Amino acid sequence: MSTPTPAQLSDDIILTVTEVAELLRCKVSSVYNLTRRRGRARYDHPVPVLRLPCGLRFRRSSILAWLESQEHTT
Repeated sequence: MSTPTPAQLSDDIILTVTEVAELLRCKVSSVYNLTRRRGRARYDHPVPVLRLPCGLRFRRSSILAWLESQEHTT
């Protein structure tokens, strides 16, 4: 078993809603909207989220992968 590099460790950290908003450079309310799977603000590709008793949490690596998947080439 190999030792993870610092870059791998930083990608596996757990982020709060506020930290994701900072990473995406958007409002906290936008992050909540991006996690919705149903309702008026439903998205076909919602942000991957961990719904824990302490609130919403996000894996940094999952957010970065989701962000890359949202990129469109013209």
